[in-house]
Amino acid sequence: MFKAALIAWILAVPLWFVTKFLVVIAHEGGHALVGTALLNQVRRISFTRDGGGGTDFASPPPWPFVIVVALAGYAGPSLFGLLAAALLLHGEPGMVLWASMAFLVLMLVTVRGCLGWIIVPALVVGLYQLATRATEEMSTLGAYVWTWFLLIGAVQRMLVYLTDRTYLDKATDTARLQQSTLVPSEIWSVLLLLATGAALVWGGSMLLRMPA
Repeated sequence: MFKAALIAWILAVPLWFVTKFLVVIAHEGGHALVGTALLNQVRRISFTRDGGGGTDFASPPPWPFVIVVALAGYAGPSLFGLLAAALLLHGEPGMVLWASMAFLVLMLVTVRGCLGWIIVPALVVGLYQLATRATEEMSTLGAYVWTWFLLIGAVQRMLVYLTDRTYLDKATDTARLQQSTLVPSEIWSVLLLLATGAALVWGGSMLLRMPA
């Protein structure tokens, strides 16, 4: 189990300049999933070369739903990671991979732009190879690494967000949260860092109780 955590940490921290594109998929997926659950149609999902992205809805979510949708972005990787950890706790590593692929395929319907058409299918192919071509041991390890990566990547994303002072950008989710709640963007950023950190501790405690 520590092996999976170590691999995920290497992917999420030293290799962040590459893997940030995977975290942003979960970020925008969080927006899309929650927005859809609130009966708001997703019009398009796009990704940018700097590791950012955007999810556009057919109509802006009304207050207070806009708060929930905005929070679902940076919390998205953590939420998906916790769901994956719960599946692993019940001995379903294959379900983690297949459920991730199913979500990504549905997400691909609304993805626009060359970058999105490259990274989302590439992730689907990678997960598919793990689920169907790898040995059972490697497939299970892959599911654990993917789960750890989502949990660690969410924290790394917020650390980079705060370090780079991205919260000052008026187009960010925390800026939208400030507009909707009057709570400063900096405070929302710290709260999201604490939330993703708590999810890492919670999910990690579940994963560490399971055999590798």
